[in-house]
Amino acid sequence: MARQTGDVHGDLPDIPVGLMFADREDLHKSGLHNQNMAGISGTKAEGGAFSIVLNEGYEDDEDRGNEIIYTGEGKGKPEEGQERIPGKKQQGDQDMKSRGNAALQKNVESGLPVRVIRGPNGNLKYSPLQGYRYDGLYDVKEAYIEEGKAGFKMCKFRLERATVPTQDELPLHITGTGANDDYWSIDGREKLGKRRVNNPALSEPSASTSDSASQQAIQEKRREIAGKPRLGNMSFSKKKSVSN
Repeated sequence: MARQTGDVHGDLPDIPVGLMFADREDLHKSGLHNQNMAGISGTKAEGGAFSIVLNEGYEDDEDRGNEIIYTGEGKGKPEEGQERIPGKKQQGDQDMKSRGNAALQKNVESGLPVRVIRGPNGNLKYSPLQGYRYDGLYDVKEAYIEEGKAGFKMCKFRLERATVPTQDELPLHITGTGANDDYWSIDGREKLGKRRVNNPALSEPSASTSDSASQQAIQEKRREIAGKPRLGNMSFSKKKSVSN
């Protein structure tokens, strides 16, 4: 499968809402998010950001499902010559001049949407239990700066799930653990393979377990662990990339 370019605003062909990805590498290979590490893809010069990843970024992030308060990038490490502030992830003020922050600020002006991908380490009320899930298009409604929880100035962006074009509802039923969950692969699509799950409560249900009972168990587990930073190591087998 040829890699698509992610340098476009809006959906990409053959990547529907709810499609899962094994890891950031596959996100990049698919073209859905062009950054291997950074959470914001795109620039001001290109009309704004193309996509963002929401996955345990900053403590000031607020995920409310159809509305997101997304914290920008910057000052995650001290300035040269300064000592790191113990116990704090944030080490200084942010500003709107950085590449990613300037890009998201431009989205407010241009009105162009961003693709939102959620990972397993965000608010699990709205996130998959493992892997990364494409959750559709969001409009960037506001860009502003305010003091964050660590006492530094933080760039914040208020996003609302786009109503134009018409989209499917948030795919909260797709957790990344279901046997029928579709994962992107270089060859097309594949189903969940062998997993190693440290938390036995998330093990695959037996064949006799009904779908409704399985979904109920997942929802109960989601409620139990909502707000916790991570679930432990999870992985599954996937096909290796095939060179063309």
